[in-house]
Amino acid sequence: MATLVKTESVLNIITTTAVAVTLAFAGCDTAESKIVVNATTQDHKCLAEAIYYESGSEPREGKIAVAHVILNRTQSGIYPSSICQVVHQVNSKKCQFGWTCRKHKLPEGKRWETSQNIATLVLSGNSYDLSNGALSFHNRKYYRHSKKVQKTAIVGRHVFLRPVQLKAENRRGELK
Repeated sequence: MATLVKTESVLNIITTTAVAVTLAFAGCDTAESKIVVNATTQDHKCLAEAIYYESGSEPREGKIAVAHVILNRTQSGIYPSSICQVVHQVNSKKCQFGWTCRKHKLPEGKRWETSQNIATLVLSGNSYDLSNGALSFHNRKYYRHSKKVQKTAIVGRHVFLRPVQLKAENRRGELK
């Protein structure tokens, strides 16, 4: 229990510091595409698990892009507003992230450590949205072109997408 509280305190310090730094640079173009989130320990865990299961074998950039898709969804007004709700969302009896509805091994090892570090990096605002405002992603191998979505990026083995009705220049997914 003490570890949980300590971890949450550290995350809150990190996110508070990141917010202050981002606000200090708010007028700069470099801070514009960062997303800083005041996340709980549970949010951090949900994001790290999503990174682990969805992009664990991807390069670092792929992991960051997947994490930003989840954050973009929380900002979109289309999906739930919390990280854990986005990760565990079920629509029409279908899980948004398949691993959440199947039995799976607990995360472990270097891949888990890396996923946790990426989650911390993204939640602290110290990464850029490499998905370019995407709200979804698919393995390139299984991606089929659709007029309803536009590609925003290709990173590693994933193609990143957002609905075409969203503003092209908008990186957070708000509707027109």
